[in-house]
Amino acid sequence: MNRDYNDYWSNLTASHDHHPGNRFRYKLIADELSAAELRPETVLDCGCGDGSLLSVVARQIPSAELHGIDIADNVPISRTGLSIQFRAQDLGQPVPEEMHGVYDLVLCSEVIEHVERDQALLHNLADVTAQGGTVVLTTQAGKMYRTEQFLGHIRHYNPRDLCLRLEHAGLKVRKCYLAGWPWLNAQKIAAHYLQGMVQKNIVQAQTLSLRVRILFALLGAIYPLSSRRRGPQIVILATKL
Repeated sequence: MNRDYNDYWSNLTASHDHHPGNRFRYKLIADELSAAELRPETVLDCGCGDGSLLSVVARQIPSAELHGIDIADNVPISRTGLSIQFRAQDLGQPVPEEMHGVYDLVLCSEVIEHVERDQALLHNLADVTAQGGTVVLTTQAGKMYRTEQFLGHIRHYNPRDLCLRLEHAGLKVRKCYLAGWPWLNAQKIAAHYLQGMVQKNIVQAQTLSLRVRILFALLGAIYPLSSRRRGPQIVILATKL
């Protein structure tokens, strides 16, 4: 389905930052940044949404200058309380030349599966990254479920193919792995069969009920026990040579 992302952010006000799947993903990214001992001066989150990933990065790299771009111009990044320089940008279209080679760390988490012209997005990631800079890309592998289609997923990826396409765009892949088995798989299946309930009580909820908060807490406790060798979550680190 075609997703209106201004409408998406107008309605998705409660669950995004608290969702255990997102927090698991942010933890994977934070661990990679820590392991790489990165100290970037400028960080760009491509498809920044509400800025929740930049909030995690800011805690890890407090001196970095934060930038975000998103196709929606109403993303609620102001609620992070951070100083984030924002611009609206369709990542399926070429980014302005003044952004080329500017950013030491470029993030693109759970965005590419939403973008029709995904090769253009990959070229954009390479273009905006400074020489020697790092790109962190996350997305989904495996079956695409109804709930994911509702959220705007167009496709899921084969990790090897995606790495080859990144290298074709001008980046050198340093690490690529799958994560999330079995808990992320189980969450996807449950959301598929309980789609109506998930949309009403989580995706479109203005506030999260106590029951949902307890569920999120339980999932948040078990997600860190997930595999970092198997699962539907793709994590890729690449360098601009």
